[in-house]
Amino acid sequence: MKIKLCYLIMILMFGTSAFADAIIKRNSPNRNSAIQNSSIIYSNYEEASFKSAIKEIQTKINLNPNDYILYVSLVDLYMKSKDYDSAFEELVFLSNLSRQNKLNSTVKSYINTLYLNSKNSVKYSKDKGLLCANLAIMALILDDKEQSETYINKAANYSLNTNILKSALTIIFDLSGNYEKAVDICDKIIVKNPNDIEIRKLRALYLVQNKNIDAAIIEYSNILSINSSDDDAKYSIYKLLSLKNIGEKDIVKQIYKTDKPNYEVVYSDFADMFLKRENFDLAEFYATILTEKYPNNAKGYILLSEIYMKKGKLKDSYDVLTKARDKADSNELIAKYNVLLAKLSDEPVKEANSLIAAGLYQQALDVLDSASQENLYVILTQARANYLLNKKQTTFELLNKSMILYPKNSDVYCAFGYIYLQENDIESARKYVNQSLKLNSENKTAIDLLDMVNNAESQKYINQIISSYEAQNYNESMRLVDEALKINKKDAVLYYYKALNYIAQNKYAASTASLYKCLELDKNNVLVYFYLGFAFDNLSEPENALIYYQKFIDLLPKDDYGESEKLNYAKTRINKLKG
Repeated sequence: MKIKLCYLIMILMFGTSAFADAIIKRNSPNRNSAIQNSSIIYSNYEEASFKSAIKEIQTKINLNPNDYILYVSLVDLYMKSKDYDSAFEELVFLSNLSRQNKLNSTVKSYINTLYLNSKNSVKYSKDKGLLCANLAIMALILDDKEQSETYINKAANYSLNTNILKSALTIIFDLSGNYEKAVDICDKIIVKNPNDIEIRKLRALYLVQNKNIDAAIIEYSNILSINSSDDDAKYSIYKLLSLKNIGEKDIVKQIYKTDKPNYEVVYSDFADMFLKRENFDLAEFYATILTEKYPNNAKGYILLSEIYMKKGKLKDSYDVLTKARDKADSNELIAKYNVLLAKLSDEPVKEANSLIAAGLYQQALDVLDSASQENLYVILTQARANYLLNKKQTTFELLNKSMILYPKNSDVYCAFGYIYLQENDIESARKYVNQSLKLNSENKTAIDLLDMVNNAESQKYINQIISSYEAQNYNESMRLVDEALKINKKDAVLYYYKALNYIAQNKYAASTASLYKCLELDKNNVLVYFYLGFAFDNLSEPENALIYYQKFIDLLPKDDYGESEKLNYAKTRINKLKG
């Protein structure tokens, strides 16, 4: 009886289909009456029931992401299942929508119902802090900033996940601008969590916004007492003291809390600090001092190289980086060196290839001067540009260099193959391409290059094939076609002349297979359609003949007068076959 009564009360409480379907899966009464009659009730559903209901609501949200009442239903379910963390996330989402004026009065009415029901249960909850944080966001959505601040203040009195408190504080006080109150709440949290750096940073930020600069500097100094390497705190102290026109020497003392700081560390920290914040001028200033005063510090050259790269000064970046190569003495610095070296090679290679494509070969070589001269793809791109400038000796010197440095790299052999192909040395080209594929059978460039080599070799037969065909020496022409096909089975021209030889010998059925293969390799050869029509015409297959004659007529360019004889023949045959 108690369970039935509980169900009945819940139906009265949650009138929307979102609430009712998710929680009890029954039809809902009028929404407004449900809101008016709501009262706080906690049912004893099993956890599995809540999980099922939550999953169902989430499915509905995926289908109707703009039905914001569904999100309120989800918050309600999370709160009833005591999952206040998840409820908080959804409320933050709703608060963002509220700022954008996307929540209508109906949605806010449901949030108000949930707010009224939940606020009365704080004293009974084991998770008072989390529940108060949720109530603070709900009050904010309902435009009650005073109550919002009251609840976040209460939340700070309880033991609570400080990440949630930080989120709530940021949302609430960014809107209200009551930074003095925000600082007071941060103080309460810090008493319980003195080493929580994130809350201390938030407190310092509110002090700055409240124009209490000296107190903010002290707070950032407190953070450095907890973590002396905290980059944000160092940067904030530097920035705030600079605003007060404090000199660099005193800034350094304040940050490092000593009259005799290690300036090698200071300059390294400052260069890194400003680089991360994309203040490249100040980063360059400190990195330059570091390299000048401490020439054996590899990090200084690496930092300066990265700064130059960010500023687009690739040649300077590469020149500086080379000075770090023999100085990097830790795995971390060696890794940074290698990553930066790769980046400095990748960008120039991309730019050089674009310039080569535009025919600007010398400009491509100029760009590659800024890259690592031992990077494989820099060397190969230089070889390509030099070859296009007709500097063949330099080209082969670079290729031999790549072979010495990378003797087992598939792309090296591929590059040799390409140059030999351009030189029309087919035998050498094939040798290097085959070796490239032996090292990497999936090298797409090598696979494509092998097709080019095969095509170049088979081209030697084409003139002989055509001459024999035109001299009506069809057996010799066919022999040459078959020889060429042993080398290159992807040449459409070979299948075309094979078909013509069959047709010349009245072997029409055999010709169709070669014509289809030709068409498969070269869909732009319109004449294939004529000869397919001709072959089927002679095989007494009028339906197929009509299809291909018509395709030939439709696809033949209108100004192609060279094929007018075939065009007239096709039209005549179509008329006769139809008649």
